[in-house]
Amino acid sequence: MKIFFVPASENNRYTMKHAGWIYSFIKFKRLLDAACIFHARRMVRVVVLSIAIILTTSITGHSTEQRLTLESPSGSLIVQVIKNEQGAFYTVLKDAQPLIHNSDLGLSIAGLPLINPKALPELIETGDVQVSLNLLKNNYRERAISYKRYQVRLGKAIIEFAVFDNGCAFRYHLPKGQLYITGEQTSFVLEGNRPVWFFERANNWKLKSYAGLWQQTRLDSLDKISPTGPVQGKPLIVQLPGPQYLFITEAALYNYSGMRLRARKNSLLVDFTEGEAGFYVNSPAGSFTPWRVIGWAADLDGLANQCVVAALNPAPDKKLFKNTNYIKPGKSAWSWISRDENYLDPANEKKIIDAAAQLHYDYTLIDDGWEQAWVNKWEVLNDLVAYGKKNNIQLWVWKDSKFLRDSVYRNAFLDTLSRLGVAGIKIDFMNSEAKELIDFEINFLKAAARKNLMVNFHGCHASTGEFRTFPNEMTREGVRGVELNIMNEPIPAWHNTALPFTRFMVGPADYTPGFFSNKGPTTLTHQLALLYLLESPFQCIAENPVKLVNDPLYKAIVPFIRDLPATWDSSIVLSQSQIGGCAVIAKRSGNDWYVAAINGQDKELVIDPDLSFIKQLSKYKATHITDKDNRFSVAAIPSADLTSLSLKLAPHGGWLLRLTGNAATRSSRRDSLIKSKSLNP
Repeated sequence: MKIFFVPASENNRYTMKHAGWIYSFIKFKRLLDAACIFHARRMVRVVVLSIAIILTTSITGHSTEQRLTLESPSGSLIVQVIKNEQGAFYTVLKDAQPLIHNSDLGLSIAGLPLINPKALPELIETGDVQVSLNLLKNNYRERAISYKRYQVRLGKAIIEFAVFDNGCAFRYHLPKGQLYITGEQTSFVLEGNRPVWFFERANNWKLKSYAGLWQQTRLDSLDKISPTGPVQGKPLIVQLPGPQYLFITEAALYNYSGMRLRARKNSLLVDFTEGEAGFYVNSPAGSFTPWRVIGWAADLDGLANQCVVAALNPAPDKKLFKNTNYIKPGKSAWSWISRDENYLDPANEKKIIDAAAQLHYDYTLIDDGWEQAWVNKWEVLNDLVAYGKKNNIQLWVWKDSKFLRDSVYRNAFLDTLSRLGVAGIKIDFMNSEAKELIDFEINFLKAAARKNLMVNFHGCHASTGEFRTFPNEMTREGVRGVELNIMNEPIPAWHNTALPFTRFMVGPADYTPGFFSNKGPTTLTHQLALLYLLESPFQCIAENPVKLVNDPLYKAIVPFIRDLPATWDSSIVLSQSQIGGCAVIAKRSGNDWYVAAINGQDKELVIDPDLSFIKQLSKYKATHITDKDNRFSVAAIPSADLTSLSLKLAPHGGWLLRLTGNAATRSSRRDSLIKSKSLNP
């Protein structure tokens, strides 16, 4: 049990000097633990406790606080639970450096505090947790996640902590019964001068659909920079010295209202859509709030590949997901975004199915308006399903969520889709993360799973890891995607270069990339690269497939689109990447590697990608695509040149490299490690 109490200075600030002392002491205590036999350990802990109190009192001169210290598996990340005259707080340190300064803990139920203001922190339970992640977006490749679990009592209140080597999370245990949640006091206090990435949209749609542009400011400017006020959506990404990165979000959002973040100088406070009105929770025994997550990454690769959020979600229900054969990743056609006078004409939809089959797609999406356009809607849909089946193309359909709030109608509608052989449903316009809408989404996922249907949410909040618990959730929006290009709000290139490290780091998103005929202020190859950079197991490609098949402009990239994977075996962010400036990511599918890059700047950018992580690089056949005269330029690269690549990315441009392997080629060093040993997230 790695825990002890120490008093601290009354200025309520954990100084770097004190952090160094405590970190050194923890190392000393770990050595003592390792040297002690089981029966002697209790006596040693009493001695250690006394040394800790004396040591820290000698530094501070007095003891006005009590601190309970919780360690990660390696001891490199530390959470302290603090109780003093002002209330209950926590801090987070990584390698003895503060990540989160003294920040409030607290929850209000019916206007009363959950935490007793006179109670001292008491550790009541601890344990080592191993989570085995097998996520669809990673081709079900197993990844083992380790963390330390602690339960801390403050009077009658219990707070559970999960402490990873690269982050931590905590949640409040809820009493049994119907609860009226009237507020939460949880805060996150950081250095105010740090750069922070947040999404912005200058109207009230910002926090309805999370469809804002990702941009940067100082953390202590978040409370005044937005025209809609100080409340920001999640996640927030903070750049630390190094640069290293910190992110704040939530995980496992079930039976609760979604967390938003109200900025106040250098603090972020938990906020809810319902505001002062509060919300009701029916709390069975053993219920908790969602996790409040603080993640840390040494670099952008660690940020983009973090698994903390997914690991904090429960594993799928074995009864509900006894059959998962219907859950299949794939590429989809989409006629809505390029619609013309023939939109939803059944004959035109069949042409789209034909083209999708030529491009080796898996699905086509019948979007908004189909129920109004077809007088005999079920007969027409049944005919299209049968036609698609002959071409190995399955159908998805769109539905406005307001018609699915009634569970009887919802179940009947889903049953009809299932009987006709529809593969999935895209539902739209929840436009809120109030508890009522969160409950709707989760109940919808359950209802769809019972009918063997996949789901795509639109007009919704960003992911909190639901895709682990409900693997039939293939993707969700909660992102400013390419459909804005047809709404006179074209997507800038710098927004796209931020996405892999902001919105997409919490889960897949339905950006609908690859809109070549309406590319906005980007280039053709920029749009192509997005198909590889932005992950979604249901990868809905914006460009009309009939145009891709018939227009000579796209002839050079048709083979790439045919072979485009919808999920990946591994992903590595290269060092040239910079949030909002440039994204360069290598991804592997089977024996093949792809390296995609996009330039978010309005000037030419030179990159020198280091591919040394790919073993036997000389045995790969290399082909790359660049921008040239508003066309695609496709060329082979001699194997000898792969070790010294130097490329020029056009302003707002893109680049794609394909490395075709064979049975003799081996995986990257990272893949070998992942296969042979358990990795921390």
